[in-house]
Amino acid sequence: MSRTRTLRRSGLILLSGGLLLTACSAPTASDAGGVVSTSSSPPPSSSPVTSPSSEVAGPTPTPAAPSTTAPSSPAATSDAAAPTSAPSPPGSSTAAPAADAPVPPGGPVTAADMAAAAALVDAMDVSRQAGAVIMASSADAVGTDLVSALGLGGVILMGSRGVVDGTDSGTPAQVAAVTAALQQQSPDLPVLIATDQEYGDVQRLVNGFTDFPGASELAAVSDTAEAAALTEQAAAAAGAEMRAVGITVDFAPDADIVPDRSSSAIGDRSFGADPERVAALVVAAVRGYQSAGVAATVKHFPGIGAIAADTHEELPTVTTSCTEWNDGAAVPFRQAVDAGVALVMTGHVLQPAIGVDRLPTSLSREALTDLLRGPGVGGCEPLSFTGIAVSDALEMAPVADAYSSAEAGWRALAAGQDLLLMPVDPVAAHGGIVTAVGDGSLDPARLREAAVRVTALRIAATRTPTPGLDVVGSAAHQAIADRARSAG
Repeated sequence: MSRTRTLRRSGLILLSGGLLLTACSAPTASDAGGVVSTSSSPPPSSSPVTSPSSEVAGPTPTPAAPSTTAPSSPAATSDAAAPTSAPSPPGSSTAAPAADAPVPPGGPVTAADMAAAAALVDAMDVSRQAGAVIMASSADAVGTDLVSALGLGGVILMGSRGVVDGTDSGTPAQVAAVTAALQQQSPDLPVLIATDQEYGDVQRLVNGFTDFPGASELAAVSDTAEAAALTEQAAAAAGAEMRAVGITVDFAPDADIVPDRSSSAIGDRSFGADPERVAALVVAAVRGYQSAGVAATVKHFPGIGAIAADTHEELPTVTTSCTEWNDGAAVPFRQAVDAGVALVMTGHVLQPAIGVDRLPTSLSREALTDLLRGPGVGGCEPLSFTGIAVSDALEMAPVADAYSSAEAGWRALAAGQDLLLMPVDPVAAHGGIVTAVGDGSLDPARLREAAVRVTALRIAATRTPTPGLDVVGSAAHQAIADRARSAG
């Protein structure tokens, strides 16, 4: 997902009853009137909240009995120590992560994070678990109480020409103010704040931020070892700037293989055509971002670099065989997973080699459960990924033109997604998940597994101290950018 969100705006409505109840923080009865503008956050300059959508969420669940004490969130610390204990859910003396949600190796999430997350999720009712797996657009969340109303797991910052939603000009101080206002709605545990900051062709943070080189510029450095070292340095510095303004997830780097830039919709967003070289630079970027405390994301699984069609607008087909996929497009994703990447984003394509010839891979169990996590399918070898699977934006045409928000969300979860990015109507998506659990369409254990994974990353994100705004656009960072460009 790269295009600035401009077409679809969803009305913001608020369910009553159990929607607002949570063991962590239960709003008062006076909050049940609707999603409203909040005084602590400036309204988005380009994305006003419209009237309620006709796509209404499903029946309100019966509220769970709240616990008498609210569990506190893990405190942010300056070292790498993980939380060693977690609050017990109501009526239970112990809590542990589900057996089918192992700790992602090598990444930012620890076993203690998973245990703490499992306890927090088990203390939630279905409504709050449903909110925990949704990442809404800033066009829907900024200037409203959507984060607290639904218990969102995250918000992605969007905008146009560097002007992030809720800001006048997208300066570091303004972006930091927007993220701080969003976090005020989740005082017990910070939500994930994400953005698309690939640099080069795709970047949201522009005005006052360092202009680091994009993938094609870094790939122009002829020596692979030098290119990887420069990529890691640039990503680490970029990660520090993102953390300084409150961003904890970057939907980068792009791990797509591009055989021919001139005929690819990805083009210069890719590190190139050589699978092993692309993998080396992707891994370097992942390490750089995550060393700065920003969870990295490789995209667009299972690989869309050879496609000329724009997946924002249509549903194209990946025609490679499993042998070709194993030796080509899969290589950067597999090495990023082995390096501990926190998230893998799924693209919206068909891939007949794995039996995906009707639904997009973002809604396909074959792609998400069999191929991404294992045991593989049709000769395509699995990646054995145990971190967060995140959909590309659900407002993109291959999904939004086929399914309502209420249906797309639960179907994506059932297929294996953990984090639902930018549903057209986040309230309807939330209601659809709750309804699907209630009528048996969605296994509650699958929702729990997804919520645990997302919550564990939220916990892990609290361990990185926030740098001062003086790192943003600093002379030291400009020197890193200049050195990388001059090497190419």
